[in-house]
Amino acid sequence: MRLLWSVRESARHCAGYKFTTNLLLHKRYYRPWGATIGLELHVQLAAAHKLFSAASAKWDDPPNTNVDFVDAGLPGSMPRLNPECVSLAARAILCLNGQVQPRSAFDRKHYFYSDQPLGYQITQQRHPLGRGGFIELGQADGLDYTKRVRIHQLQLEQDTAKSIHGVYPGYILTDLNRAGVALVEIVSEPDMETAPEAVHFVRKMQSLLRHTGVSSCNMEDGSLRCDVNVSVYRGSEDRLSGTRCELKNLNSLKTIRGAIEAEVSRQIELLSNGQRVKQETRGYDAHSGKTVLARSKEAAPDYRYMPEPDLPALHISEDWIEQIRSSLPELPEATLSRMTRQYGLLPEDVATMLGEPGCISFFEHAARGRDPKRVAAWIT
Repeated sequence: MRLLWSVRESARHCAGYKFTTNLLLHKRYYRPWGATIGLELHVQLAAAHKLFSAASAKWDDPPNTNVDFVDAGLPGSMPRLNPECVSLAARAILCLNGQVQPRSAFDRKHYFYSDQPLGYQITQQRHPLGRGGFIELGQADGLDYTKRVRIHQLQLEQDTAKSIHGVYPGYILTDLNRAGVALVEIVSEPDMETAPEAVHFVRKMQSLLRHTGVSSCNMEDGSLRCDVNVSVYRGSEDRLSGTRCELKNLNSLKTIRGAIEAEVSRQIELLSNGQRVKQETRGYDAHSGKTVLARSKEAAPDYRYMPEPDLPALHISEDWIEQIRSSLPELPEATLSRMTRQYGLLPEDVATMLGEPGCISFFEHAARGRDPKRVAAWIT
């Protein structure tokens, strides 16, 4: 399969891994070291309006044209929850095999920066909308083995404004169009062990959320942003014993893979030389192929989380949850299985069509009365 070959090729360049012609043995990827990897995905919801205001969610309109009082942080303005965002977030956790919580609540996460006019972000750190779930990775996703990556939680939260650098020397311009746009933060468990696993996890997440209409998940325009937590341990130690470093704002699959491999190599080098890995937030310099220090890693007390006093707890009935569940379309894995069986197509051809919104529907319409294999070959 073409996807498997691409994984094998990328493995040639991974630190500490000696490539052989055998199948990729993921437990030996960084031998004799092991890596523990978890992801935080920030996904912009496909809602028409912002999370807590009536302003349009079109963040790419002319600067500062889609701004309400709440988005600008004006005194006396009050947030009002957009029910469309709740529905889309529920679709997301259900398509990930998770559970919508009957009660969730909002918190204030305090920090000061020019891209956050309120001085805090409204999020769901302690009582999120969704918990649990998993994504199953396997041969159809480009791995030579099966891997289940668990979902820790899914929470609704506000996006920040866009900071624009370099227009006027010494000044940072702020576009509030993106401020308050609805996001879900999807937090995985630290179940991944290699950079390719993380890349395939993000790719499959993109496919699921696009397929269910939750988000466009375009990394190039910021609709999907990724933070990665990485730690390294010796093979004989507990896999959660390493010191975790967070890699922020990774905006492409290539960058995610490169950043993880660079950070694993950096931590292995430190530990091999008898040095200690410090808990840090780091960025990735694609030109040098290295991670760079951004700041020391914050802990929860640094953000002074507190319950959001202007928003009541969100109570959701089981009937509403079932209504959302029944509205979900056929999920990609079920579509893959059905189309290979029904039309005799190759799995990789179906996977290609699944990657383009609306392509499956177009194929099934075009294949009526025609040879489905020829139609698939023409499309792919």
